[in-house]
Amino acid sequence: MARRPGGAPQLEGLAPQDFKTVKRQTMADNVYTQLKTAIMSGRLRDGTELKQGELATQLGVSRVPVREALRRLQAEHLVVAEPFQAFVITSLSPDQVMELLELREEMEVFALRRTLESDMLQQRIRAAKEAAEALTLSQEDETWLAADREFHRQLNGATTAVAAIIEDVRERVHRYTLRAPAVVQRRREVLKEHAALISAAEKGDEKALERAIRSHVRATRQHLEKNMADDVGPAEEIEGTGLI
Repeated sequence: MARRPGGAPQLEGLAPQDFKTVKRQTMADNVYTQLKTAIMSGRLRDGTELKQGELATQLGVSRVPVREALRRLQAEHLVVAEPFQAFVITSLSPDQVMELLELREEMEVFALRRTLESDMLQQRIRAAKEAAEALTLSQEDETWLAADREFHRQLNGATTAVAAIIEDVRERVHRYTLRAPAVVQRRREVLKEHAALISAAEKGDEKALERAIRSHVRATRQHLEKNMADDVGPAEEIEGTGLI
């Protein structure tokens, strides 16, 4: 393996034409997408055992792509492997979800304090503003949440370790956030809360920034606590089994 001066290692003896184009979506990707969608929406209930053989039969594939998809879901904390290779959809109680949101609050306070101290402050503010502009009241829930997460990721410092940990926490509670019914009034409040965060960051006001993020996360926590879907029944089958 060769190394370019000051650069990353290169593979010797290989040219771009030596590589074959990889299909955009493999069979395992398709299985993964369908299972994750069913879990996130609540069509597959928390605590449900996912049997590889039954899933393979239902989806019309072998066990190999099912196993690969389940391993990916395990890495995302959506399923857990039980003895003898059984996979079960993970479950968080309302108290556990609230605890994770409290943890997010403390980590965001830390992240934003570091943002104010960063030489990249103005770049982070600009990137956060651009992300904030992508939020609209009429968006689908998934699109709204993705834009919201991008706003926070940019303001926290997209490439920082703490931002990555915050994203992991948000990913753990994402399905419960997604199941809470969208409320336009809450979205209006979120836009105002984001504006307050930007304003405090632009002024370099650490105390105002901390108040703004604590108020924002706590309002989100209250909304989620009120609307958490505690018991959504499992689907009888997974729809859309046209796999590649």
